[in-house]
Amino acid sequence: MANNRPRYEEALKRGAMYRSKALWSEAFNAYRLAIAEFPKEPVPYAGLGEACLGLKQLDRALECFKLAAKYSAGDVVYLKRVADIQERRGELTEAAKTYTAVGEFLLRQRNLDEAIGHWERAIRLDSSLLGPHRRLAMIFQRQNKKREAVREYLAIARILQTQNDNAKAFQMCQAALRLDPGNQDVLTAIDLIRHGEAGFTEPEPEEIEVPGISAEEQAEADALTETVRQMAAIFEAEAREQQIAAKPAPVRSDPVDTAVRLAGDQLAEEIFREESELDAAIAAKTGMSKLERDALIGQAMDFESRKQVDEAIICYEKAIRGGLRMTAAYFNLGILYLRQKQNEKARRIFGVAVKDAAYAEAVKLAYARAQKSG
Repeated sequence: MANNRPRYEEALKRGAMYRSKALWSEAFNAYRLAIAEFPKEPVPYAGLGEACLGLKQLDRALECFKLAAKYSAGDVVYLKRVADIQERRGELTEAAKTYTAVGEFLLRQRNLDEAIGHWERAIRLDSSLLGPHRRLAMIFQRQNKKREAVREYLAIARILQTQNDNAKAFQMCQAALRLDPGNQDVLTAIDLIRHGEAGFTEPEPEEIEVPGISAEEQAEADALTETVRQMAAIFEAEAREQQIAAKPAPVRSDPVDTAVRLAGDQLAEEIFREESELDAAIAAKTGMSKLERDALIGQAMDFESRKQVDEAIICYEKAIRGGLRMTAAYFNLGILYLRQKQNEKARRIFGVAVKDAAYAEAVKLAYARAQKSG
């Protein structure tokens, strides 16, 4: 296959040259040769798609860009072309779904403004899609844009009501009302939902203590105190080894730093996770939807990145009250407590995180360091 590389690259060059001169048939043939050499490379499919557009063959162009997107593992450049052609062909719902997917990729790249633009475009094409409305509600709430977030929560509620899911529609209205108490549009929507389902009653949120530590978890937390002495001995032993080592030891990643990165990755994935039936049950119990929890997670992570510890703590505490039961959240909250010298709160919350093997060493080490320095 390596011997084919020169022919492949030459075909790409000729294809690009023909494209620049709008010689679409010649470009089409050149890119076909490139595909024959390397049939799973995205670039020649994109070139072939452009040639098909030049030849006014929208059907073939769409298939080419879909293949380019497939073999590039979802490159947004190719996905945008897919959406654009779908829109031109009048396939508005499919185009809206593709724009929604583009927004997801852009969100993972932390390109929020462009992601928002693509979700808003998706909604303009098909306002009944829940996905982009949910993402916009989460992002707007995370950015503290209350008016925009309320608008999206109401849109979600309307869609859910048309699907005869009045319970979830009511939850979305309650989320909007928490952002803007007394909003007349929200109150009207709640009234409509109540009249739309006979016997519909408001769910009673259950009081939940933060951080929700059980007796067993408290015992685990108490064990951390005993661990401090062991960790102190480890520190001393490591220091002696460094002094007498003839050669520098291989650098080992700091367990706390490693756990912080892991927590960030897991919380980011939680934001992308689709809502499940369990999430709906938790929302009915706590009064907080997954969308709201996701917004709080995003806010907490943003505050952490800006060193706004108090604000990050508040967001994590609210998310946990709202049903978030991820070790990553407990670990991050414990670390934040330590930064604020609230070691007792950290010890309690670490009682949950220490039970997860992926975080146990980091929990003990972070707590021991705080005790040593405090």
